[in-house]
Amino acid sequence: MATVGTPAYAMLPVRTGAARAEAAALAQETTRRLAEQGIDHPADQLVALIRSQATVTGLYDDGELAGCLVVHPGADLPHWSHGCPGPGIWVSLVPPVPGHDDQAARLLTLWLADHAAQHGLEWVWWEVPSDSQTRATLLALLRDLGWEDLPPVRRADGERITPLRLRAEPRPAPTVAISAADDALPLPEVSAR
Repeated sequence: MATVGTPAYAMLPVRTGAARAEAAALAQETTRRLAEQGIDHPADQLVALIRSQATVTGLYDDGELAGCLVVHPGADLPHWSHGCPGPGIWVSLVPPVPGHDDQAARLLTLWLADHAAQHGLEWVWWEVPSDSQTRATLLALLRDLGWEDLPPVRRADGERITPLRLRAEPRPAPTVAISAADDALPLPEVSAR
């Protein structure tokens, strides 16, 4: 239990096998809850990233994993990100579930915007599967959190996705609510295009 004046939330790197298994289980449970609402957001790719050597960061609420994000390697920026001038980082988040508490997604979004700005980046990119149900529900929630959706595109593997972008900007509020380890989210080298 957090004491008065101590942030209840913490951003910590997810490195151990047990921590990665917990993050993968969170992604799978979230996918199940989204599917119950008719929202297609397959967990396979996200779970594979979490279990790999990718950079994974967890948002912990009083020691319990509440959300997590994965950083994609800088060299693998999606082709649609080139339309956003300036340096950025590509991430995948365990998405919020419409109609449920979205505090973890809100805090992750605020923290990401602030963290990216502190490191001289201009954008954070994310992509979600694109179908009519996703656009009608999940995207409305993500817009409310500050993400901008771009026109759907088809990836090289043929999957249709909706690109999302978040403008990096200083947000002092997360630093009051969230303590972050110095190595919570090491950013890959990125350069302006």
